[in-house]
This record gives sequence, C-alpha cells and structure tokens, in this order.
Amino acid sequence: MKAILKLLAFILIIVGLINQQVSAQMNSSEADHTDHAITILAEDYAFDAPDEIPSGWTKIEFTNQGEEPHLMYIERLPDGKSVDDYAADVVVPRTEIWHEQRAGEIDRALTLMKTRAAFPEWRAERTLAGGVGVVKPGHTLEVALYFEPGSYILDCYMKTEDGELHNMEGMVRELHVTDASSDVTPPDHDIEVTLSNHEMVVEGDLTPGRHTVQVHNEEVGHNVHVARLETDTEMQDIIEWITPYNLEYFWPPAPATFIGGIHYLPEGGTGYFTLELEPGRYLFISQTTVDRDVWQEVTIE
Repeated sequence: MKAILKLLAFILIIVGLINQQVSAQMNSSEADHTDHAITILAEDYAFDAPDEIPSGWTKIEFTNQGEEPHLMYIERLPDGKSVDDYAADVVVPRTEIWHEQRAGEIDRALTLMKTRAAFPEWRAERTLAGGVGVVKPGHTLEVALYFEPGSYILDCYMKTEDGELHNMEGMVRELHVTDASSDVTPPDHDIEVTLSNHEMVVEGDLTPGRHTVQVHNEEVGHNVHVARLETDTEMQDIIEWITPYNLEYFWPPAPATFIGGIHYLPEGGTGYFTLELEPGRYLFISQTTVDRDVWQEVTIE
C-alpha cells in the first residue's frame, strides 16, 4: 500500500508539471528576456517561467498571482539529475514524512531525523542558488541572482490551508542555464544585509520608499525573509511559523505580512532584492538560524 501511495504521489507531481508547461505556453505573459530580465509568475500551484536563461547575473521580476503566499527556492542539480529525480527522491519522501507529522505520529525531532535520512546521497552534491523569500498574494519584487551553467530546480514548499505541500500540487519545475553569458551586472543597492551562523546585520538607507537590498551570506547557506509587523504581532508566532520542520512551518495563515527576501544562498554568495518600505515596524529574519536569534527588527519613521 505504501508503494502505491508513493507512486500516486509521484504521478500527481508529474501531472502538475505537465499542466504547468501547457499553462506557460498558453499564457500571454511570456517571459521578457530584454537585458536578461525574466518574468516568473507564481500561481496556485505552478511557476510560469522560461525554460532556459543564459548564465551569469539574471534579474527576475517575481509576481505572486495566487491567493496564497509563495516563495521560490532554487538549487542547482548535480550533473545527470533532473526534475523527475528531484520529485521522486526529494519531494515525495518529504511529503510522506510530513503526513506522519501532521497526523501526530512523529514529533519535530523525529521529523528532522527521518527527513535527513530519506534524502538521497546525490543531494549532497547540489548547489544552493538563492531564490525568493515569502511573498504575499498580489505582490511583485525584483531579485538579482548569479547562475552557473546547469540544471536548476524552482520549488515552492509552502503549504495549503489543508496542509498539502505546494510542490506536491505541481509547484516545482526545472530551469536550464546555458553556457551563453549574460551582460548583466549587479544592481546598485542602498541597504546591506550580512548573514552568518550567529548574526544578521542590516545597514543602510532605512527610510520610506523603494530600496534595493544586497544580501551577503558569509557561511553555510542562509536566507532572509522580510515581514511587516502590526501592533498585535507576536514574535513567537513568527518564530514558530518560520522554523523548519515545526508543525506550524509555512502553514497558513501567516502570522505577519511577508513582502519578500532572498532564499538560501551558498557560502560566500550574494543576491539582491527590491523592498518597498512604508512607516512602521519590519522584521528581517533568517530561517535556518532562527533558533540562534538571527533576526533584526527595524522601525521606519
């Protein structure tokens, strides 16, 4: 029975990928490659994105057209691996373990242990490539990332209100980066975020308006998500919601309004994202090191 369920889960992913490709072909908003800027639309539940891009710096205009928050995790696959391998060896096992946790059969510690054991050996050869932090519905932000040639995965692993993973609903696809080189250079920035295993430093022009944020990761892959805080926002609720493998992890409703960020960067990696700031309180928070209090609250006057 377990083998049948695993097969059905894998089939659901493949069907979602096929539907996603058909939707991308029919969608009138084709990616704009001018100056190597591409458009990626996050839908419920698919990415409308180009099939390939040149290597080097790429500007991404990311719009959440869905009714739920979305993110975009990107990793470069080892040579010889494809989206089918990723779906079968990563997404399906993670989903099976999540169902056990959701049913109350295992706790967070055992979930983490089983997940690490279930991932294939080849995944140790992957390369983190950044991505887009959690974005609220209807929101657009621009991200600039550097890509080496190869095959990459775009993945949203947030959850539906029913507790199903978005990637199991079809929100995972492959992106090929060619040997051709782009002429894009990193954008100018006026805010800098520096991440390490034990600290986050946010510096720069923290004023109302539109800004470009540079994120630099000094150690093993970290990310940063930005949320606008209300007067009744509880910090502990955000921590529980954003801590990997917690039961509440990325399960809506979100405890705050998330407006973007940069997903997991490689050690020494740098990425950029735009940020619209209004007067109020904001939280810059790192997902994998949240247990070490790696966040910074900022007040915009």
